[in-house]
Parts: sequence; C-alpha cells; structure tokens
Amino acid sequence: MRHRLWQRLTVLVRFLLILFFTTGCILFPTGICFSGPNADYSYRIPPVIDDGWKTESLYKTTIDADKLIDLIRHIRNGDYKNIHGVLLVKDGKLMLEEYFHGFDREKPHQIRSATKSIGSILTGIAIDHRFIKDIKEKIYPYFKEYDIGQEWDARVRDVTLESLLTMTSGYACNDHATPKFECEKAMYGADDWVEYALNLPMAHKPGEHWAYNSSSLMLVSQIISKTSTMTIPDFAERYLFEPLGINEFHWGFSPKGRAWIAGNAKMKPRDMAKIGLLMLEGGKWKGKQIVSEKWIGESTREHEKSENNWGYGYLWWVGEQLIGEQIITGYWAAGNGGNYIFVCPGLDLVAVFTGGNYNSILELQTLGMLINYIIPAMLPPILPREIIKLDPAILDSCVGDYQLRQGDIRVSVFRKSDTLYCTILERTMRMYPETDDLFFIPDDILGNWTFKIERNEKGDVTSATGYTAFQAMPFQKLK
Repeated sequence: MRHRLWQRLTVLVRFLLILFFTTGCILFPTGICFSGPNADYSYRIPPVIDDGWKTESLYKTTIDADKLIDLIRHIRNGDYKNIHGVLLVKDGKLMLEEYFHGFDREKPHQIRSATKSIGSILTGIAIDHRFIKDIKEKIYPYFKEYDIGQEWDARVRDVTLESLLTMTSGYACNDHATPKFECEKAMYGADDWVEYALNLPMAHKPGEHWAYNSSSLMLVSQIISKTSTMTIPDFAERYLFEPLGINEFHWGFSPKGRAWIAGNAKMKPRDMAKIGLLMLEGGKWKGKQIVSEKWIGESTREHEKSENNWGYGYLWWVGEQLIGEQIITGYWAAGNGGNYIFVCPGLDLVAVFTGGNYNSILELQTLGMLINYIIPAMLPPILPREIIKLDPAILDSCVGDYQLRQGDIRVSVFRKSDTLYCTILERTMRMYPETDDLFFIPDDILGNWTFKIERNEKGDVTSATGYTAFQAMPFQKLK
C-alpha cells in the first residue's frame, strides 16, 4: 500500500514540476497563468489586492488576447525600448498588468506632465464646489500682492483661467520650441515660481495662439489654493485621492513649498488607471460623483490645436485614429518619457503606460502600441491588407514634398524603381499601395500610417491626409 502511495505521489510531483517549467508559473500564484505565443512569457490575471480594483482574465472576453501577449513579447524582446509598465482596463476591470526593467506595482513612477491632467480634474472640482466662480475668470485680480515687474502690457489683463488650461495664455513661452523647456528650466532657477509666471512677457493676445507653457500652471495651482484656503496636496487628498483610494502621491514643490500641478509628480501605475477610469465613467468612482460630468466633457473636448496637430482640451490631449475602416477617438494625459493615461470611451478602454524615453521620439511608442496592437485586439478581426502594383505614372505623380497645413511636419515622398518611400521626422519608411491613392506605411513608433492622396480634376496630386499617432494630419503638396 505504501509503495503504491509513493508511486502516486512521485507521479504527482513530476507532473507539477513539468507544469512549472513549461509554463513559467509559480505553483501558488496570486492569479492564474495562461501560456501565450511566446514560450518565455505566460499571461497572468492581475491579482486582487486591497486597492479597490476588480480584475478579470483576457481569455474570458472577446479580446484577442494573443495579440496583446504578442505585444508583451515585443516589449520583453527589446523591440519597444525603455517601457516600464503596461496596464489595461476594459469594462471597468483590470485585465493586463505587466512591468519591466525592475519596476513593479508598488513603486511610484514619475508621471511628468501627466500631472497636468490631474490638475485639470482638481480645477473642475474647485469649480464644482464654487471655490472658483467661472472658467472665464481673469487671473490677475487673484495676485494683487505681487508687483508686476515687467513693462506693463495691456494684453496681460486678459489672461483667463481658461487660457491657461488650453495653453493659449499669450505669454512669450513655448516649452516645445527649440531649445526645449527653456521657460520651465528658467523657472527652476527662480525663488518664487508664482512671481516668475506672472512676469512672463506677453507675445500674443490671450486665447489666440497655442504654446505649451508649464510654468504658467503655477498660477492655476495658486488660484485653487487661494479660493479653497487649502494647500494643493490637502485639496487633492480630500476631494480626489481619498475618494479614489489613492494612498500615495508625491508632488513636485517650488522653493517656497507650493505644489505644482504641471509636472514632477510620482504615483503608482494602478492609481494612474484609477484616474483614467474616473474620466471614462464621467467623473464617477464606484457610483459617487467626484467631478462633474460636464467638466469631464469640456476638458476632453478639443478647444485648440497644438503645433503638431493634436487636439488640446483643458490639459488633456485629444485625437482620432483610422484603424481598419473605423475612426477611433480618444484622449490622454501625456508625460515626458512615455507616461500616459489613455482613455478610449468607444471601446470602454483605459490604457496606462510608464516609461523612460525622456526627450526622445521613442516616448510616442505608447501610441504606436495602441494603434498596432491594443486597439486592434479590441475590434473585430480586420481583413488582411491587399497590396497592389502601381503604374509608373501614378508613382511619379505622388513624388514630392507635403507640408502640414498648420505645423512644422513635412513628408518627403520619393521613388526607387517601382517602390515609393517617404521620409518623415528623420525616418525613412516604405509606402505600400492599397489603391492608386491609399498607402499603408508600417511604423512601430508612431503606429502604422494610412496616407491618403487627394487629386484635382486634372488628376494632379494637391494634398494628402496622414493618419497616425492619433492625428488626422492634413498636408498640402508643395510645388
């Protein structure tokens, strides 16, 4: 009897060892493992911990799980650089949570300018509670204790809270210009960041010119603090973080100890996802209204266009992307390095990315991953592309330079033998024709392009529209 029992135990142990080494799973996991197309990676359901998240398996949905697992394989293989974390929330449940390069769910991550979008939520809450009367309020009456050191410019009287939130304040400050972040770096050297922001010279009438200006958001921080008689950390804790169960948030502070809503904050990736789900649910968290649905709608609506053609709301980026034959709309918080909270209402999707690609085009890999893998995994299967061969005359008609109508981006199309190529943002890529006027351009960084040529009645190419990185970019062909 003992011999038979020992044989059975030996067989069981061998089976468990085989299971362990072939799946890579821990024998006593906090979630369930599923093997994917890559032998060295096994999908695991995110664990349920004491943070309010419900979790679910990708395999219990209509999601193409293998496409997402393929994405993780590419990240692990180094095809995508310096990605620190990827989290996906679908239908209100956390379904994917993966970390890389030594990062984990307990380690707060720099979110850089994604802090701005949290600042937008705090502004909405301040308006909901009537601490701030109106988005159209002019800001300088709030700062009567400051002497304006610059030569007086009448335009400064017209700076409003709304113009600060839409990056149309009119100040002579553009942190996206070359050299980048010049204004912000100058602010770091000032003793009083509020005084620095107030004394920025004016270059445009407020409300008429978009320019990325982080330093001016110190003024928004102070208006919220002044009207609520609370510090920004206390205000955020009471009205936003405590209701969401966010227990750890690290603010960036000025030399005078004032929290800054424009950057330098750190938070945990699961808490970033909570911000995304709050937005997706129209300002509600677990049925409780945290910020008004009206504010969510207004702050994620396009009010302005950036210099690179992305839409901009109240400190949220807004855009659309052609995937297959479907236009997908979304909005997102974006921080230098590839730190994103992306919300896609039409797919009931929140995606969180953390990364370390600071001051590099590689920070846009996040949008490429959404376009090439994540969103297609949420959609019905897309038919394979049919690539055709074009007549040489048609190829020649497409050759030339295309200039973005509003912005600095230029696409140069040239021909080698019977193939078209394009150069954009210092990268050269092949163009694959699907029709005489429609081209597919594979791109892992920005996301695959659709480049649509437009012709006049004579058949001459006059313009084109490029779809990538959640931009519908109108180009004019140069003569």
